[in-house]
Amino acid sequence: MSDYSGIDPAGLARLNKFGGPAFVKKMIDLFLEEVPDRLSAARRGEEAGDLTTVAEAAHSLKASAQNFGASDLSRIAGEIELRTRANKRENLSTLLSEMEAAYNTAKVWLERERDALKI
Repeated sequence: MSDYSGIDPAGLARLNKFGGPAFVKKMIDLFLEEVPDRLSAARRGEEAGDLTTVAEAAHSLKASAQNFGASDLSRIAGEIELRTRANKRENLSTLLSEMEAAYNTAKVWLERERDALKI
């Protein structure tokens, strides 16, 4: 069981089984590099009132996060995607803040897991 709330270590275990430790490291690095841009795109979309941009960023985050076992991040991104595609703006800023916090938790966990890989 993970020491981090909202994290399912089985995600990384699946990636490791698929491609081994070097693959997992590469995928973690790519994820950590790309997610801040997606989070920023979602915020910019919110500020501009562009719910399509928010939905697209959330959709991308939802799928990526699920692959890594970042279940809270994936769940929140999925909720944002559904709401914005339905043109619902209420509580969007709060949800985006929750998504950013879930990413920060996942980031710490993924960095720890990446650094522990034996490559």
